[in-house]
Amino acid sequence: MKVDFWFSELQNEDVKFGVRVKSHLFSKESKYQKIDIFDTEFFGRVMVLDGCFMITEKDEYMYQEMLTHPAMVSHPNPRNVLIIGGGDGGVAREVLRYPVESVDLVEIDEDVIAASKAYLPKIAVSFEDSRLKVHNMDAFEFVDTDKSYDIILVDSTDPIGFAASLFSDVFYMKAQKLLKGNGIIATQSGSPFMNPDFIKKAHRGLKGHFSNIRPYLSFVPTYPSGMWSYIMASNSPIEIRGKFKGRYVNSEIYQSCFALPEFVKKILES
Repeated sequence: MKVDFWFSELQNEDVKFGVRVKSHLFSKESKYQKIDIFDTEFFGRVMVLDGCFMITEKDEYMYQEMLTHPAMVSHPNPRNVLIIGGGDGGVAREVLRYPVESVDLVEIDEDVIAASKAYLPKIAVSFEDSRLKVHNMDAFEFVDTDKSYDIILVDSTDPIGFAASLFSDVFYMKAQKLLKGNGIIATQSGSPFMNPDFIKKAHRGLKGHFSNIRPYLSFVPTYPSGMWSYIMASNSPIEIRGKFKGRYVNSEIYQSCFALPEFVKKILES
């Protein structure tokens, strides 16, 4: 008989999403947020930050692949990559499938990394790769570095609290200076259905510093509404130049993900 123990995320003041929990494996209040890991009946192990689903074993590939591979296959030869956030290691895992030379991962909360290594080892496997270098610091400060990158991937939490600066005009200006001539930045931008202001804010900020902006969508069951958005931006043309086939991504998905529903177009035009 299944235990009647549930965890629910309050997605807004009128909507909850819940999962049946087998056991509560880990809980810690870090310097930045509350971290919980549950073992659930349907989604496997789940990481929750401040009461919000961040990653589940069952659907994590949908998000990780769609944040990573559209940008990676749009670049002719990605060698140096910067990941903002991504403390679970999933985006880094996908980046490291390519023959990249180096990956810098900037995660402010080292406790997220430690919990991921301990309880989500198949996702955190990237931390064992010598090409990956971890920086436990504020990404807004890190982007003042004099390094340069082919790809920047922004795997941040929603633009509130300590993550708000990662959706700011100043952050996008600094990111643009870090990118090489044909460099690409890709950022998650939330649910256009539940939180349209998030994608609107990111789109407006990126347009101020990049000439080519390509919003796109994917499906992530445990994220609010299931519909999730991302934006790629570059000062070079964005088009497919490589190939990758994962559990979610393929060449057909790349071509179709830029087709936006009319209501999303209107959000971006407003």
